[in-house]
Amino acid sequence: MAVITISRQLESLGDEIAHLVCDRLGYQYFDKHMMVQVGQELGLDKAAIQSAIDFQPVAKSLLERWFGSAQRLTGGDPSSWTFSARLDALQALTIANLMDIIEAGYKRGNVVIVGRGGMAALKDKPDVLHVRIIAPMEVRIRRMMERLHCSREEAIEQIKERDASDVDWIKRYFDLDSHDPQLFDLIINTAKITPEMAADLIIEAMHKLLAKQEVR
Repeated sequence: MAVITISRQLESLGDEIAHLVCDRLGYQYFDKHMMVQVGQELGLDKAAIQSAIDFQPVAKSLLERWFGSAQRLTGGDPSSWTFSARLDALQALTIANLMDIIEAGYKRGNVVIVGRGGMAALKDKPDVLHVRIIAPMEVRIRRMMERLHCSREEAIEQIKERDASDVDWIKRYFDLDSHDPQLFDLIINTAKITPEMAADLIIEAMHKLLAKQEVR
């Protein structure tokens, strides 16, 4: 029984790699269906489970941009700050439920957890392989432009916002730097490495990790 977490940059092909790993190892992808099952087993209500499933990390700077105009117009009216505090509290509760679901998924074993802060939630587990999938910015921009048929400017904006969000929420709730290589056992750059090659590397590392655990 083992678990793989995959942290990936937008347009690094991390999702494709994760599905290949699941297919080859027979592991279960930690998708919405599995999260619902696990959440129900934990006794969470439907709303809490759905909030955890739908959670999308948003950088604090983006929240301030969205709601900052109201604060400027009111001169820092207490109601606007109360709303901000309530939003933070709701996010914190959602993340706490998400971490509980991830922990329960880990206990099931033989799963691949993509994103969702899995590397932070399970960072101290000896039988978890933490993988980071990256790619150079220019490669990511090109991939997004080809996939969405969008302009270069639109691709850059989306990638930068996603990068900022990923870094911000991991720092805010776990006090970790999501770019810190020490959080990961394996980092793969898909500029040259194909998804098939990446899956091979991950599976080899997983087999060696399991063998190491058996020796102990």
